Amino acid sequence: MLSVILLGYGEGEAPPRRESIVRSLASLVDATVQGLIADAVLAGPPNIGLEKIADEAGCALVEQESPASGLAAALGAARRCDVFLFAAGHAVERGFVDEARDILAFGGLERARVLKSAPDSFLTRLAPNLGRPVGLLARKEEILRAGASDFGVLARRLRGRDLDVRARKCW
Repeated sequence: MLSVILLGYGEGEAPPRRESIVRSLASLVDATVQGLIADAVLAGPPNIGLEKIADEAGCALVEQESPASGLAAALGAARRCDVFLFAAGHAVERGFVDEARDILAFGGLERARVLKSAPDSFLTRLAPNLGRPVGLLARKEEILRAGASDFGVLARRLRGRDLDVRARKCW
């Protein structure tokens, strides 16, 4: 089973909208029902209304100004040693549950796995592997050792392999 950490820190200045955070959590309901996800932690900046979302969803809440300190606190709050780190504003596609379950059942997380965004430009349609990392399946202690909060940096430092499924942007 996995602990999910949903990072509600936006790219650039603005955090993702609350609706897109809710959609990200909703995309993980099937994984929870099927027993893949044990608990969830919602991490984001303070004073953007995350407490109501976390309360309604039954998530732990971590509010920190910086993504690095928010990730560190969220990793401390996660109950499982295997973690699915996920960027708010994205939704996992069908097949995520099966692929993640197979990874955990056959070999475990010996090596991190990277969830990339679905093609959203001409270039990423031509070369889907150029999609931006928006999720990471890894061991909690490896993420802490990597010492980064950016998905791209974490994927490189952990030498993560790409998942077959993708995540689509949810507005």
